[in-house]
Amino acid sequence: MSEQPPPASPSVPALRPPPPSNGHAIASLVLGVTSLMGCSFVTGIPAMVLSRIARREIAASQGETAGEDLARIGFALGAVATVIGVLALVGLLILGGLGLFVFDVCGDGQC
Repeated sequence: MSEQPPPASPSVPALRPPPPSNGHAIASLVLGVTSLMGCSFVTGIPAMVLSRIARREIAASQGETAGEDLARIGFALGAVATVIGVLALVGLLILGGLGLFVFDVCGDGQC
């Protein structure tokens, strides 16, 4: 009896694990979510800055790191929270000015 080689297995494409996510992209997403919870200026602007850094690093890595979507979402959340914060600040300033005007005009009780 002669030994026969084992039957050839069908070629299976090699599966590679996905590249790791960029740390700046993850930080941008975390800061973006935090900015929507009331820390609009404190974390919204850094979320946008980290997002830009992450997107540059991901483009330069040539596929070694991922996270472009995380960086985009972090930027969007940071931008939305910053705009909401600016509108809230302007509203508070207007209400404060209006309050000063009303108390100045009606302060003596003769309104």
